[in-house]
Amino acid sequence: MTFLEAILLGILQGITEFLPVSSSGHLVLAQQFLGLKEPLVFFDVMLHVGTLAAVLVGYRGAIGRLVIGGLSTLGNTEFYRKPITTLNASVELRFIWLILLGSIPTGIIAVLFKTQLESFFDKVHIVSIMLILTGVILQLPRLRRESMDSTDSPNKEIKSWHAPLIGIAQGCAITPGISRSGTTISLALFLGIPAKTAAEYSFLLSIPAILGAVALKISDIENTEIPLYIIGTGMLASFIVGYIALRFLLVVLNRGKFSLFSYYCVALGLVSLFVALIQ
Repeated sequence: MTFLEAILLGILQGITEFLPVSSSGHLVLAQQFLGLKEPLVFFDVMLHVGTLAAVLVGYRGAIGRLVIGGLSTLGNTEFYRKPITTLNASVELRFIWLILLGSIPTGIIAVLFKTQLESFFDKVHIVSIMLILTGVILQLPRLRRESMDSTDSPNKEIKSWHAPLIGIAQGCAITPGISRSGTTISLALFLGIPAKTAAEYSFLLSIPAILGAVALKISDIENTEIPLYIIGTGMLASFIVGYIALRFLLVVLNRGKFSLFSYYCVALGLVSLFVALIQ
């Protein structure tokens, strides 16, 4: 891999990690286009670290409030006498609990199906089909709005049973071609969770998922043939572009245009599937 290829893949990761179009799917297609025939799973994971840094910077205020509020609650003796009551009363600690609750199914799926899912990284036709599936998933919020009537009001908060469902969706998004942000945010919107809360929960939920993926792949650093400075360059590119893409997505989401990315995913999936079949 060259210096320029690392930058291009980093830029691609930064754009597609937050926009609901599957960063892993785009990386697979780009690597095929660049002639990098071997699946670069470790490099892909490290690019995700770059976009993780963008999440930490973009949501630094929310993360700070969760940490301070959570520690404050844990330092309250009332928590140990009435943990359930105190947990429900603390917005910050409850949100942390929901993140942990959503991370459990993601971790189980990653551990049990890691090998099978990673095998898809060199199968362009499967990635193409998953991109089409992502396009379908992005239409979920529209189904919710169309099914609502005057007696139906959306939930204002994430409920406890929402978290594992969204966590399962995130676990399935390990498959290249299925958008993590698109799947989790679409499901959250379908469940009636407000757009701002859905985005915040989705991106904060990605933190333990990415850290877990790094932990699983860090041992591969000894086997990678890509120089560390090239990996670092790709990570920096994914961080800078990722931060910009994150801000852009929040604007699009607040304007109710999230499902428009559906048409792009379906179109790209169909084109890449056609090319894969004729080769």
